Amino acid sequence: MATRRTSAPKGAPLSAFQRLQDQLKWVDLVFEVRDARAPRSSGHPRTAELFGSKPRVIILAKQDLADNGPLSAWVKALSDGTDRRALALALKQTRGKEKVIALALELTSKAREAHTRKGLLPRPMRACVVGMPNVGKSSLINWLIGRKKTLVGNKPGVTKGSQWVRLHPALELLDTPGILPSTSLPEWTRLKLALLNLLPEQVYDSQEIAAEGLKLLERNYPGRLSAYYGAAAGSKPDLTLIAVLRNCVGPGGKPDTKRAASLFLSDLRDGRLGQVLLDSLNPGEESDAG
Repeated sequence: MATRRTSAPKGAPLSAFQRLQDQLKWVDLVFEVRDARAPRSSGHPRTAELFGSKPRVIILAKQDLADNGPLSAWVKALSDGTDRRALALALKQTRGKEKVIALALELTSKAREAHTRKGLLPRPMRACVVGMPNVGKSSLINWLIGRKKTLVGNKPGVTKGSQWVRLHPALELLDTPGILPSTSLPEWTRLKLALLNLLPEQVYDSQEIAAEGLKLLERNYPGRLSAYYGAAAGSKPDLTLIAVLRNCVGPGGKPDTKRAASLFLSDLRDGRLGQVLLDSLNPGEESDAG
């Protein structure tokens, strides 16, 4: 049986999935944004189904916070050499825009050639930015658009008020990010997304996440926690020890592990614990980590 596109009742707001479907109908290229510190976990598990054969550039954002050794291997692993390429970017820096646009033009060259063969009038290729919540979609749009790009107006089939912005004579970008719909995720994936602040705070317990995050970081980067928090060499800091070392104490001098958890998560997310990469290229290594 053919799959029928669902639609919202007349007058009802579109769901995130329906808005994304509408955007993808009108574009020739997808910029999918992921967090460079979790190249697998921050990608939607059904991207192949969602995007099909549409050319895609996977942007691994926050390169400045990621461990660039394993990140280089991830860039290669996520690029299939044809219609999917990956690129790591630090969006706080200005360099790299020309490379992104050149890659977009390369991946849409077949579509432009097809238009010419059919005798159609040439038009700029259209691209949109999509990704899971909080990975940096709006940051990428702002980084690409800057302040000197030309608005080219509304087009049919996209959210009211959205604009297409001319990035290049042959490339336009939709200024509204597409949110990949949430889905059930493995516990190990949810842990890493929570650690990187890619899940809403109300859906996880910060102390539980921090406790598991300490184990993960010690496993991936032995000794780094002890060096940063000033613990004895060879020790494996937990929330209680961090609370003591950072003078996070409650009534009666009891270690305040809740404050310690908040401190650790902030240190990790802001890069004070150093550049990290939480995903292994071999998923079996993670499932065996416990």
